[in-house]
Amino acid sequence: MRPAILPILLLTALPIFAATPLTFEEVDTDGDGLVSADEAATVEGLDFDAADMDKDGTLSIDEYDIAVGNWSPPDGAHPPNLLDEDAPPPKP
Repeated sequence: MRPAILPILLLTALPIFAATPLTFEEVDTDGDGLVSADEAATVEGLDFDAADMDKDGTLSIDEYDIAVGNWSPPDGAHPPNLLDEDAPPPKP
């Protein structure tokens, strides 16, 4: 029975480690302060086109943080220049 405990513990802990997204600085490999589509391709599950809210072909730190779920706006606040006035408000 003992040999089965370690694999079970590893399998249950694996999603915790796999769920940690890369930081903006880790993804911005050229250090220009923006994440290109090529740089974003290293982030598993990141939909670059959806994350690029201003459609300029790059992700700002705010766009990246929103896309990976790190940005928590204060009640009713939105990141500057990222939301179209006609767009519905983001879901909490």
